[in-house]
Amino acid sequence: MPDEWIRQWGDPVLREVAMPVTRVDELLRRQIARMRLRLVDADGAGPAATQVGWMRRLFVYRLSREDDVDVLVNPRVVSRSAERAEFLEGCLSFQAVTVAVSRPVAVRVEALDLEGRARVVDAEGPAASLLQHEIDHLDGILTLDRADQAERRRALAVLLAGDERAA
Repeated sequence: MPDEWIRQWGDPVLREVAMPVTRVDELLRRQIARMRLRLVDADGAGPAATQVGWMRRLFVYRLSREDDVDVLVNPRVVSRSAERAEFLEGCLSFQAVTVAVSRPVAVRVEALDLEGRARVVDAEGPAASLLQHEIDHLDGILTLDRADQAERRRALAVLLAGDERAA
């Protein structure tokens, strides 16, 4: 059963583009703290703020269950490797399905931390996939948009079957 705090596939907010964070204040820190706790409870890798209906450019994430939950504010990919690989991506907004997508194997992401300081994150492999996935959410892009036609059809069939069972 999906967590009620995560917007699910079909919710139009998932197609919205998030607004940049202009100020890191106590309210922002409290909202991020709630997102961190809920991420751990959901046993996920990361939700973008848009997935919780909060239209700000940030996300929380962790690379494994053992890692601390981190946050990137106003993240943007500034460089990508030419080499690509296929990644099987799950999504808290697609509880019933994972989607195979082709992405650059390595990325460099520039962002801010919670103190408003600049950060650079270099990531490869699954970590690069995760960062790109969450930044896509901030731009209103879903993994279905990155999948090839056959994979998109397969994933949609699973999602639609799940909707029919819920009805």
